[in-house]
Amino acid sequence: MSSKKILVVEDDKPSAVVLTHKLKGSGYTVVSAADGATAVHLVGTEHPDLIILDLGLPALDPFSGPNWDGFSVIDWLHRSRPTEPIPIIVVTAWDPMRAKKRALDAGAIAFFQKPVPFDELLTAIKNALGLANTAPPTQAIPGQT
Repeated sequence: MSSKKILVVEDDKPSAVVLTHKLKGSGYTVVSAADGATAVHLVGTEHPDLIILDLGLPALDPFSGPNWDGFSVIDWLHRSRPTEPIPIIVVTAWDPMRAKKRALDAGAIAFFQKPVPFDELLTAIKNALGLANTAPPTQAIPGQT
């Protein structure tokens, strides 16, 4: 089992619960945030190996500080040197025609529109974390050089 930690940033509680359950069942340690401000805090305290990020995060009270939508979180992560190498996979209900290019240009390594086929998401996670199975080395056929 993997000891890799994944931060799931998802404001839709049922989606977050299902995704967390599936990731834990696949051997990952999971921490969750329901908004961008909490996500930014958890990156500093939990040090995740990967982030699964929804773009449509709730707006906070304008008097409590910056609004941390998904794009703001990506921007912050890429400006912050200690968090720069954390791979980000975007999982969102937003229209991919509108959001995919912007998310990838901002630094996300993959983009999925909800509902996400979990096997495809799991493959992207394994690839991002360097955990993908590699083909066994080919064996030389006797008598050939």
